[in-house]
Amino acid sequence: MNKKRKFQAWNGTVRPSALAAILVFCCGAIGSHSLGRCLERPNIVLIMVDDLGYEGVSAYGSPTYKTPHLDQLASQGVLFNHCYSTPICTPSRVQIMTGQYNFRNYVKFGHLARGQTTFANLLRQGGYQTAIAGKWQLGGGAATVKEFGFDSYCLWHLNGRESRYWEPRIETNGTLRKDVADRFGPDVMCDFVVDVIKKRQQKPFFIYWPMCSPHWPFVPT
Repeated sequence: MNKKRKFQAWNGTVRPSALAAILVFCCGAIGSHSLGRCLERPNIVLIMVDDLGYEGVSAYGSPTYKTPHLDQLASQGVLFNHCYSTPICTPSRVQIMTGQYNFRNYVKFGHLARGQTTFANLLRQGGYQTAIAGKWQLGGGAATVKEFGFDSYCLWHLNGRESRYWEPRIETNGTLRKDVADRFGPDVMCDFVVDVIKKRQQKPFFIYWPMCSPHWPFVPT
């Protein structure tokens, strides 16, 4: 997509209290398939930035923050100028994972009711290798992650909710990590995503990355 397409739903001022920034990378430098194959079954990395406001992205006119990489993605893809979002993290993730507004399936904070169908369920049924990294905080344990469609994972707040940043409590594919005490949690998760991409199988992959940052608490990186 070489030309920026803007979808302007109305002419008024857009004031969502929080914007879930969703960045979708299809094929590009990741895939080794032919263009036709890639367009047919693209590799997908979906990044949800936790608690990033509309006012925090310079592509949307922020005079305070500079986000050149996000701006480049916006210029080459689709930039949405009108959206509806919940103002807090967990309901936003329940909503995007299930494709349903919260009044239809939201039960309580920090919980995704079992029996729901997520985008990972559908993509795995469609032959995708699926993975998730980042923030879980949806209840249940490893079995629940699998039930919601993910083959592999690297997650915080799956088993305990101690620090997500320094000395992070991160579980990877059933193992509570003991080798990351001196590492920054989001870096561990980023490495997991990169590793999944590098070890991709013959079938296409879907990676969902609900980031832990820039969510409170605000600590030095």
